[in-house]
Amino acid sequence: MDMYRHFSRVYDIFMDAVPYRQWAGYIDEMLQNHNVPSNSLLLDLGCGTGTVTFMMAQKGYELIGVDASADMLSEASAKMHKKGYNILFLNQDILELDLYGTVDAAYSICDTLNYILTEEEFEKALKNVALYLNPGGIFIFDLKTDNKYRKLGSNTYHDIAGKYNNASYVWKNHYNPSTGINEYKVQFFLKGEENFLEVHRQRAYSTESVTLMAQKTGLQVLSIFDNYTCNPAPEDSERVTYLCRLN
Repeated sequence: MDMYRHFSRVYDIFMDAVPYRQWAGYIDEMLQNHNVPSNSLLLDLGCGTGTVTFMMAQKGYELIGVDASADMLSEASAKMHKKGYNILFLNQDILELDLYGTVDAAYSICDTLNYILTEEEFEKALKNVALYLNPGGIFIFDLKTDNKYRKLGSNTYHDIAGKYNNASYVWKNHYNPSTGINEYKVQFFLKGEENFLEVHRQRAYSTESVTLMAQKTGLQVLSIFDNYTCNPAPEDSERVTYLCRLN
């Protein structure tokens, strides 16, 4: 996944405002509420540099972290050795998921599944997760919505003050509501290093289509919440959190 080849080095710097600890606490609470013990084996899909992976490990869970970017996993592995954890990190695409056994629960955060650009592949991803879940296993994931991408629109965003540790960016966003595809091109400027460009594409999915695809794979959508809360997702939600169980 070349889009994270350079970004992996500064990913944690630019993502420092993401409420990872809140999300990890939320996932833990949902798992406990659905009788998933704190020593269970969890699958972190799209684990990135492992920030939430380590937070869940601190809570007593065993973890498998999967990510399509070898560079992001390199950062995660380096942090793991410093922290002294023993976590299995696998360089795999969710569409080619191949685990060594089943897991008790899985989660995927920070719009990882939005990077899947077709319904056919999205359904395949859900099917792969269901394949490796134990019966009754829980799957929690989030998705940015059409509302969020419409809000981003076709605009340019930037931080040129370098508040991110001598790093800054210019982000050119374009959203096509007819296809649901959002593309953003981000030029990064790093003090003392070569600048680089990242191009990312994501897709918005309706709750109706996600629910239908989940049902086809044996996953029952128990709840659709608004952005890591216990509130039902309103029509204008910008990020929804799905709570599913394998039938």
